[in-house]
Amino acid sequence: MKIKNPNYWITSRNSNTVYWGEGASPDWTVINSFMWHPAGGSGLGVEPHYHDADEVWIFASGNGEASVGGKTYDVTPNTVVYTPMGTVHRFQMLTEFDNVSVVTRLERQKRPIHILEEVDGPPVPTVPGFVIQGADNNGPIADRGPRCPFTELRNVDYDPGTGVRESTLPVNEHWLVDNGSVILTIDGFETELVQGDVAMLRAGATRQLSAPDGAKVCLVRE
Repeated sequence: MKIKNPNYWITSRNSNTVYWGEGASPDWTVINSFMWHPAGGSGLGVEPHYHDADEVWIFASGNGEASVGGKTYDVTPNTVVYTPMGTVHRFQMLTEFDNVSVVTRLERQKRPIHILEEVDGPPVPTVPGFVIQGADNNGPIADRGPRCPFTELRNVDYDPGTGVRESTLPVNEHWLVDNGSVILTIDGFETELVQGDVAMLRAGATRQLSAPDGAKVCLVRE
């Protein structure tokens, strides 16, 4: 399922399968892809690499460590790892986990791969990356630097019967369901989002979100 409207795109998990984008997002957002990655086993990780785009990991669950630009950080639920283009990074998980990825549009050579220094040559850094620990990630980003295009990147838990009141969006706003389901009303159109579904909403649209049975969602604001 993919619903395309000038003010919103809604994509089901089954239709959201291309990591590097290629038509997976509208042209009014900086995001190329926004995806949920289901539970991975303890001990999983990725090798040191870099990209021709900015990449963000938002961990919904699990514990481990991430290395960004040569510095190592603990990973706990709700931790955000922002790796700008040209920043070498890796992660190693110590428990089962699931996470969400956000990738911006490709630049430079536009290579849709993990770029390895020993194979493809050294990276050309842009700006330093950053990590926000899960316990501290409870609102807008305090210091996102000169390149990060996102003002907020976090998981939000909604108790049954709660949600977000109707309002007109001042910035682009994007939602991905980690667990449970939510009812989204956008410019009068109502739809249910379930695990892995994504809604990308344009600034100026009017939206309301409710979680009748409770839910955990990933919120990204530009």
